[in-house]
Amino acid sequence: MRYHLRDLLTLLISLFILSGCDNPSKVGLDVDPGDQINGVLIDTLEINASTVKQDSIFTKGLAQLPLGYLKDPIIGESNASIQFAVQNVSNGDSRIPLNATVDSAVLIINYGQDFFGDSLNSSTTVEVKQLSVPYEVGKNYPTNAKWEVDPSLWGSKAVNKFAYNDSIRVNSVIDGKDTVVRVGPQLRIPLDKEKVTELFDGNIDSAVFNEHDFYHNRVKGFQVSVNKETQSGVGGIIHLAISDNSQNGLIVYYKTPDTTLQKNKFYLISPSNAAASINHVYSTEVQSQLDNPGNNYETVYTQGLGGLRIKLSLPTISALQNQDMIINKAELVILADEETTGSAFNKQAPRLTLYREDIAGQRRPVPDGDTNENNRDPRSFGLAFGGKYNAEKKQYSFILTSYIQDILLGKINNAQFFIEPAANIYSNVVPYQANIYSASRAILGTFNNPNYKMKLNIYYTKTND
Repeated sequence: MRYHLRDLLTLLISLFILSGCDNPSKVGLDVDPGDQINGVLIDTLEINASTVKQDSIFTKGLAQLPLGYLKDPIIGESNASIQFAVQNVSNGDSRIPLNATVDSAVLIINYGQDFFGDSLNSSTTVEVKQLSVPYEVGKNYPTNAKWEVDPSLWGSKAVNKFAYNDSIRVNSVIDGKDTVVRVGPQLRIPLDKEKVTELFDGNIDSAVFNEHDFYHNRVKGFQVSVNKETQSGVGGIIHLAISDNSQNGLIVYYKTPDTTLQKNKFYLISPSNAAASINHVYSTEVQSQLDNPGNNYETVYTQGLGGLRIKLSLPTISALQNQDMIINKAELVILADEETTGSAFNKQAPRLTLYREDIAGQRRPVPDGDTNENNRDPRSFGLAFGGKYNAEKKQYSFILTSYIQDILLGKINNAQFFIEPAANIYSNVVPYQANIYSASRAILGTFNNPNYKMKLNIYYTKTND
């Protein structure tokens, strides 16, 4: 009897171990569906895919803004600039003292977390120019806003590679003395000393100069952009992280006649008064898809910076409704179209995201990829939902088990969803709202592509079997 109970206990422990698999991505995949009890695989469900253009995005207060010029040989050209106001000095007079000598003036902006492009075979020049029309303080500008800029160059910096991961050593004035300090990764652009001296002219009455409207109408604001005419190579888009701290702004170092000590004035750049401007010029193939979205294409395109997203739909899924089906696993597998991508510039987005829209056209997460802090769907797989690029298999995949089940049960009435790049800034969540935090792109095969076929693998059982 004792041995019989021990064998029974061993059997129960084994069953618990086998049923305790905590990796949802393996459900229905490691086991041959034909060997499962009443298990069936469907991988021929039709998927319609089309490339669609995104709307402009408002950028006030965003954590990161894009800068650069990317000449994608397949998708087309993307150009991003940053416009901003500079605030009065926090304490005291915003003018440079009369008879002061400006030693240097530098525009400083922290680097962000995202770069996409060819950093090895490209070189570019970052330029600073003054706005012709004052930046409207407090206004929320869209990415398609038109900016009037004075052509006169205030400063420039040649960049062979954006060192957005490298801290640097800089000279800083501490207690009137030059001191070398280490700071985080940042873009530093030297400005014309004479222009800066004239702008913050000490001859103007201080009460007049420091009045809000006079100051902003005089200073106007600046644009940071890339000179695409002098750029070599594919180029790329870097993200800059403008934040309310002493490392983002215009700093002017000067000396006055009464002392040999160097002084400085700092004019802050705030994310509340900074805006991104983004322009896309698409290739003939991409523009043709945008103009004719109803056609069946073998290749589709998605691009960050509020550029392109892929709209997917399941036109024949209604045939699976009312079939008493329990979805064990549904996985969307998408292959990169290597033939279309070519070899000149073949980078694919390191990560994609997938979401749906409700009946009002508002973006919503699918249940399998819901990472909202509040009211998170209990069926969510979190980051295991998918979307990361598998460089070995050249593919992306998403788990859509609960989403497909909800469609079959009529809980979700729209079998239409979207795919677009996800940014590095979203490392702990599955994003679904429109953003400009990624400049990456992906070129993908559709359901109609003979060599890089998109598939929805559905493993199911029936309750009446």
